[in-house]
Amino acid sequence: MKELYKTILARLDAQVPEIKMINFEMGQLDVLALDQRPAVVFPCAFIDISYPVCEEEGSGGQVVTARINIRMGFECPLPTDSLASEARRSAALTIFDTVDKTYKNLQGYGTDEFSAFSRRSQTPDNRYAGIKIINMIFETVFEDRTAYQE
Repeated sequence: MKELYKTILARLDAQVPEIKMINFEMGQLDVLALDQRPAVVFPCAFIDISYPVCEEEGSGGQVVTARINIRMGFECPLPTDSLASEARRSAALTIFDTVDKTYKNLQGYGTDEFSAFSRRSQTPDNRYAGIKIINMIFETVFEDRTAYQE
């Protein structure tokens, strides 16, 4: 899990400099539900990794399908409505450029250790006024040979 996290962190840090803070997901944005400002730098991305499918392999290891959730947070101080000037609306909508750039830099990216990432879903979380949250789910497959062997 650590190597997968480090791979994603390095890739986003190098290829998407628009993201100002990248970290492991630990509920940093959840304080918004308490009307508190999160201790983050926007735009931010938080990485969470789960292993929803682990299948035995004949050699004692496992073939693992890893699910990666990239939770991106954006502060939206500019208007996006039809009454806003084109310049202000365009500036506010640059968050979608960052989301698209994140997708393009992970989709199809693989290493010798992990198969190419494949986006499975992308959904918004619109619960917090002035903060746009986008969740992107990617999957990859790898062989885990770290199981105990005598």
